[in-house]
Formats: sequence, C-alpha cells, structure tokens
Amino acid sequence: MARPDSSPQVLGTLCAAAGFPLTKEQSSQLAIYLDLLMRWNRMMNLVGARHWRDALDDLILDSFHLAAFLREHILPTLPPSPVTWDLGAGAGLPGIPLRMVWHDGTYCMVESRDKRTIFLSTVLARCPLKGTQVFRGRAEQFMEGKKADLIVSRAFMPWKDMLAFVRGHLTKEGCVVFLTREELRPEDNLPWIRTATMNYAANGTKRFFCAFRPAEHEQAVL
Repeated sequence: MARPDSSPQVLGTLCAAAGFPLTKEQSSQLAIYLDLLMRWNRMMNLVGARHWRDALDDLILDSFHLAAFLREHILPTLPPSPVTWDLGAGAGLPGIPLRMVWHDGTYCMVESRDKRTIFLSTVLARCPLKGTQVFRGRAEQFMEGKKADLIVSRAFMPWKDMLAFVRGHLTKEGCVVFLTREELRPEDNLPWIRTATMNYAANGTKRFFCAFRPAEHEQAVL
C-alpha cells in the first residue's frame, strides 16, 4: 500500500490543484505506481527523484500535460484507435501515468534493460492499464516489419537521430512527439516538419512538446 502521505486522496487533491482532476480509480492507480517507483528506486536508481512528491512534480505531471497536448493537437489527425510506441520506456515515464488518463488504442513500452522491464511488468500486474504492454528487447527488433501512428520519446536518443531511426516505421498520418527541456526547431535540411508544439511550466522549469511528421505528409506549423 502507498504510504499515508502519498495516499490516493492526497494525490487526487494535489493533481486537481495542478489542473488535472483524477477519478478515484486513477488516484488509486497513481498511488500504487508511486509506491512501487519509490521502493524500486532505492534498489535500482530508476529516476533521480528520491521522494514521491518530487517524482509527482518533476515527472508525473509531465504525463498529464502530454495527455492534454495529444488530445488537442495530435489525436484529431490519427485513427480512432492509434498504435503508440514508447521507445526507451525506462521507469514508465511518460507511459504509465499517461495511460491512466488516456486509454485509446494500444500503447507499447519498449525497453531493452531487463530490470526495468521487470519493473514495468510488475506495475502493470498491480495496476492493469487498458491496451498497455511491455516489450523487452531492442527497439530495432521490436520495430521490424511494423508501423506506428504515434511514437513518444523522452530521452531515447538525440532528436534528429531519433527521427532518422524511426523513419519508415510511421503510418501516413503518423508522428513523433518529443518531451524536451528546449524547443526543437525545424531545419531546412531536415526531411521532417514540425506540426505542433506546446510549452508549459513544471517544477520551476519551462518544458516543451514538439511533434514532427515526415515533410511529404504535412504542412508546417512554425
């Protein structure tokens, strides 16, 4: 069980104050995830945060902002049940909290490190999330012969390398969304177009979402 200070009731109050009201079920899921994250973090250094409140403010609220960004800017252009990949899923950020509040389609967290995939599978066993799966292995192996409607990347690899890495693995409507600490600007020699961007403040820092599609598929939004 989550410690009293990170109970579902407390988490629900804090998230509502941040502009993200949760249902009782979502608050309970978040409490389970935070409890597991902090416990496992003491053994294997999953995230830099050492206290649940730091993880909430610095990491988890990003996922809720991402859900709002996807709903407003990305999902209207995608199929009703999009195929989403989260490459280099790590500790399940943004994926686990994102899927607590956004359940459309399928969402696969791809992670090559065994201990992290065991952690992710443990979270999903305790807190099942609709359409959400874990793949243990390298991204190249996972992507072979497949295409996604949406690819999410937090810090899998440098963004330009990432775009080159996934090219050919997107559907015609598909896009890549980056979570970054700096705005990613399109470049003339890059065969991709930035189609949406948003910035927001979190834990005293400015952060960005930037969405890119292959240049031949979309008009630019600068």
